[in-house]
Amino acid sequence: MKTMTASVASKEFGRYLDAAQHEPVVITKQNRPVAITMSIQQVERLFRGQVEAGIARGLEDVAAGRYREMTPTHLETMRANFKAPTS
Repeated sequence: MKTMTASVASKEFGRYLDAAQHEPVVITKQNRPVAITMSIQQVERLFRGQVEAGIARGLEDVAAGRYREMTPTHLETMRANFKAPTS
């Protein structure tokens, strides 16, 4: 992963954007990582992978019987057990 300081990224924004198209770029400020930039394609692949993994886990839960049907009765039970934060 490429690393750039915030000042270099600011001064050379075009180069910074070009670099982010090829690999994630970590932005540092005062020698600390503060942000990461990646291309839209990289983000879409990341989210797609997370969604696919979530679906796979859900299907595994259903196959193993680890699910509960969201009936009106179950929803009412969940609401009754919910405690709102007190101020």
